[in-house]
Parts: sequence; structure tokens; C-alpha cells
Amino acid sequence: MAVDFSEKIITDPVDINGFLVHFMDFPDSCPVCHFSISPEFILIHKKQFHLIEVLCGCPSNRCGSLFFAVYEYDSGSKSYWLSHCYPYSGKDKEFPEEIVQLSSDFVQIFNQAHHAEQEGLDRICGVGYRKALEYLIKDFATHLNPDEAEQIRKLPLQQCIQKYINQPEIKEMAERAVWLGNDETHYVRKWKDKDIKDLKNLIDLTVYFISMTLKAKKYREEMVR
Repeated sequence: MAVDFSEKIITDPVDINGFLVHFMDFPDSCPVCHFSISPEFILIHKKQFHLIEVLCGCPSNRCGSLFFAVYEYDSGSKSYWLSHCYPYSGKDKEFPEEIVQLSSDFVQIFNQAHHAEQEGLDRICGVGYRKALEYLIKDFATHLNPDEAEQIRKLPLQQCIQKYINQPEIKEMAERAVWLGNDETHYVRKWKDKDIKDLKNLIDLTVYFISMTLKAKKYREEMVR
């Protein structure tokens, strides 16, 4: 069933087939453009007793998208609470320019895994993060050793780190990221007290140290006395 839906429905009970429904929350950002908004409320549809969907409009002139806010019933408060909104447009993670120039494949693969995680696909995104890490490390090793590019591409990642990454901070963080990344691909986890958040933290640290190394290399080459 669809009925007119106005902004005061958020604070006032809504009459749906003789039942007064209370909504206790509302979207504060658009799932498509990700800007903070006060949405336009258009229609309400009761899919089941415990599940209601509200058609919303983004008021931003740049976006103007329609999206659904999904509400689930809470028996304790006898009200409907906002569960999630869809469709959701994945938001990219931004990286330093020197990382983008070094390995555009890393950035692309990482953000695809990032989008999967944002969609709740937490059982598969770790594999994507692990793949992104391999591109980052091998592109960095190739950057430092262009004459050995073919050998670098063929080496297992752990061996590549051991042989071609000499910077202690990068090596230590990258090795640990590989350990956790491998856990995401195996049936039995070795590092049971670590999770995706730790893997992403280690990748962030690896990115940071590589970025600093590339910046330092650039200034050393540009400013020779």
C-alpha cells in the first residue's frame, strides 16, 4: 500500500489501514550522493507488519535522486526505526596523488573491495583488499627496480617483500598485512584476534610509508646541490 507521506510523519503517527505507526528516526544523508540532507518524503509502503519502506527524494540540485528508507518494527518501543537506505552508491577512499600515479590498479581494486564492504559483503571484501595490496607492493618494487619488473611480477608476494622492499617500516607493515590478507583467503584463520579493520589499518600504514618514501625520493632528485 502506498499513501501520501509528508515531513510531519516523522513526528506524528501515520494511519496505515487503521493502525497508527510511529517513525522514530529519519535519513540524515543521501545514500547516492552522500551529502547531509533533510530528505523529501514522498510515499510509504508497508511490505510486512515488521517492515516499512519510505520513498525519499534527495533535495540537492546536484543529485535529486530517489531512494528508499527501510524501517523495522521494534516491539519494545512499539515504533519503527530506520534500518538502512538503498540504493547505496559506494563512496571511494581517496589516496595521495603519488600513490595514484604509482599504482592506479591498487586504487581501483581497493575501492572495489571498499564498495563491497559498504554493501555488507564482509566475507569477500578481504580477498579484494589482499589483491590490492599485492598490486601496490609489486608496483612499488617495480618503480624502484624497473629492470627487474618481470621477475617482480612472477614472485609470490611474501618473497617480493623480502627481496625488494628494503625500507623497514614498509616491509614490517606490508608483511603483517599479507598475513591478515592470507587469512581472508584460507579456511582456517591464523590471526583469530584480528579482522578486516586491522587489515585495512596495515594497508593504510603501508600506503603512508610508501607515500612518504616517494615524496622524499622526489625531493632528493629535484634538489641536488
